[in-house]
Amino acid sequence: MKRILLTTTSLVLAAGVAQADVSFSGKGEVSYAKAGAADDMAVRSGFDLNIAMSGASDNGITYSMGADVGAGDLIDRNDDFEIDAQGADVTTPTMTIGYGGLTITAKQDGIDDLYSDDQNGDVGISGSMGGLSFAVVAETTDGANSTSFSLSGATGGMTWGFVSTDDNGSGAAAQKVTAGYTVSDSLSASFKYDTKGDADAITTVGITNVMGAITVGLSADDNDDWDASVAYTAGALTASIATDEDSAWEVVSEYDLGGGATAFLTTTESEFTALGMSFAF
Repeated sequence: MKRILLTTTSLVLAAGVAQADVSFSGKGEVSYAKAGAADDMAVRSGFDLNIAMSGASDNGITYSMGADVGAGDLIDRNDDFEIDAQGADVTTPTMTIGYGGLTITAKQDGIDDLYSDDQNGDVGISGSMGGLSFAVVAETTDGANSTSFSLSGATGGMTWGFVSTDDNGSGAAAQKVTAGYTVSDSLSASFKYDTKGDADAITTVGITNVMGAITVGLSADDNDDWDASVAYTAGALTASIATDEDSAWEVVSEYDLGGGATAFLTTTESEFTALGMSFAF
């Protein structure tokens, strides 16, 4: 009887594994970098391993969960311009469930607020209906309940979106309206109106023009802020330079070496500097 029970248990476990997919991906990196003027150039190395599990039930429910583990330092070289320490501990996983066109995500303080990713919720629901896409993110922790939602769509050459939250990070409700319009194959325009909660509302307009391998972008708002950028793409090389009203600038360049390998060089006005190679796997 014991042998029969063990054999039955083994078959059940094997069947469970066969119904789910487990995948691994990530990247490793080595660089010579510093975070700013007060930092010293030094050799940095690190990796980030992503673990993803997915499957489906007999009644059509899909599910997935993933987490990542890493060590050392990776370079945030084209967004926040920081040296990101990778935690050696496995992070809290995010559960994703899909059914009937709806997607539900759950992770405590791990789902970005739809108005601003400076704060987070615990549960998100998203989907589409006709030509409309919608999403809701809720913070469910006692004493910190808040909700944000978004609605977006497209018609012809125009895209539009509306986002609202009852807590923009400072305890105030805020809304944001965006619109984009494709004028031609090379020219597009954008518009954003942000109520900013308790602060003064800000209106921003922008244009992007593609001229062969060169892309020029310019945006300005009614708060006397502006941003300008020029990007160049040719074969395996991509490079860009950007600046703003404070004369802060950054230069970002990458060269695709093939096989998941990328060489990069980034430098900014604040003396963030990073030279290295990244390997995707």
